[in-house]
Amino acid sequence: MPLPSYALMMKLGALGHTLEPTPTITMAAVIAPSDYDHRQRPSARTRPSSSNLRASVNSPRSPHTPMLGRSISSQYGSPGAFRAEQEDVLIYELDQRYFSAGFAGESKPRCIIPFTPHAGRRVGDFREYKPEYKQDTRHFRLREKWAAGYYLYKRDCRKTDLGLMEDMLERAFRTAQTDHLQVDAKPRKVILIVPSLCPAPYISVALKVIFGHWTQPPAVSLLSNTIMCCVSAGLRNALVVDVGWQETVVTAVGEYKEVAQRRSVRAGRKLTKAMRNIIEGSVPSEDEVKVTFEEAEDITQRMAWCQPKTPDDSEETTLVQLPVPGGQSTEKFSLLFEKLAEPAERVLLASGTHSAEHDDEELPIHLLAHQVLLSLPVDLRSLCISRIVLTGAYGNLPGLRKRLLQELQHLSSERGWDMVSNYGSAKERITPALKDRSPNLANARSRLETFASPEIQLSPYKKPIQDSTPAMDRVHDDIKEPLTLKAEKEQAKGRHEPVKGVIRGVVSLGAWTGASLMASLRLKSAHEVEREDFLKNGLKDQGDRL
Repeated sequence: MPLPSYALMMKLGALGHTLEPTPTITMAAVIAPSDYDHRQRPSARTRPSSSNLRASVNSPRSPHTPMLGRSISSQYGSPGAFRAEQEDVLIYELDQRYFSAGFAGESKPRCIIPFTPHAGRRVGDFREYKPEYKQDTRHFRLREKWAAGYYLYKRDCRKTDLGLMEDMLERAFRTAQTDHLQVDAKPRKVILIVPSLCPAPYISVALKVIFGHWTQPPAVSLLSNTIMCCVSAGLRNALVVDVGWQETVVTAVGEYKEVAQRRSVRAGRKLTKAMRNIIEGSVPSEDEVKVTFEEAEDITQRMAWCQPKTPDDSEETTLVQLPVPGGQSTEKFSLLFEKLAEPAERVLLASGTHSAEHDDEELPIHLLAHQVLLSLPVDLRSLCISRIVLTGAYGNLPGLRKRLLQELQHLSSERGWDMVSNYGSAKERITPALKDRSPNLANARSRLETFASPEIQLSPYKKPIQDSTPAMDRVHDDIKEPLTLKAEKEQAKGRHEPVKGVIRGVVSLGAWTGASLMASLRLKSAHEVEREDFLKNGLKDQGDRL
């Protein structure tokens, strides 16, 4: 006999079970208590899989917010804090010996890839890592030209294989992109640092490699390494001495512009050759000893130095032990430490020679810097002489900066800043003429000073009239006026007079760091090459921008 609805509800409440509320209760929904306790879930709810059950073992039992892998800081920040993603700028530096790459805003490049003969080996060629590889290939390397394959291009572009240069640069560029920078296919702006007065064919090859890569930058900004060295040193005016691989370049910079420049062939290539001669003549062996470029450069980078202008005789002589070139690993020979300073003395400074013995293209670096300073105006010279920057691959030679400043101090005190270094037989006749003319010059200068600053004398009858005259019509001294003096005093607060006329050196962080600083400040370069323009016309239609 079916129970009434009211009795059914009372019976279920007594059993302590609660049912989901239903709009209406019918007789078909009534079940026995024993069947209700052991019933299954409704078929509408699917049972979780075993994989989900295993994954949820370590998860909390209560409902929780899923932990996302991405950052959700923007959900809790203010709307005004949202900004677009900062644009990345890639910086490349092209040099004769290496290629460096990195991102703007960083203090140093991500990679510095040198140009060596081993960089062109095939994939899977690991012969150079064998212990006997260097000894087996030594006689081949001794037959080659000095440093053949260790640089990208030569000074004379007519003797450079541009196709080989493009292949070497493309390989270095691809290695930097895939192994070090690891960027995606998003187009990014590029800054290319090139040497000053770099030939146009070399720039064209570099732009062809950059624009032909799959990253496809929209534009490339060209910057000079000399200007970027000044930027990294915090200078607007400087004398930059760049001791490179095949030449030393001395450039005078005024307000971030290259004002004067001279070059010399005395650089790293001749320095390593001189080190080779020192080592070959110091090995006590009956057989003739030959030194390869790798061995000479390794010793040059590790142990070469430059002694001061007046060496200290009180110091004791020091012997160093060096491995015998081409011998066993245990064979060594002794060499005086002072002998390792002779290559810098002979090549870079040409000690013991007269200035008249050198050609214009092979002047020592101190005479080269002195010639550049002589060609500058007096005001710019006084600024540049106090801001001498020594840079380049071989500019960090220990003691070279100090010796360069000593040589410039000696030249300025001995010769002065006269453009004519030797008057010859006319010196005796010119000196009395200058002495006779000097009193006349002094009188002329005194008369000019008198006329330049005349004193305005006012009669005592006109002085009271000045009080009734408007201020703009009064006759007064602008220099000695109290208001003018007070304004100049307030303006001079916190300002320091720049250092002038003192021979002083400044340390620079390098061209790459200067370009990184400039790119992080979003400053535009003077020369920018668009990708579409270059692919259509090349460099021939760039005009005066390059």
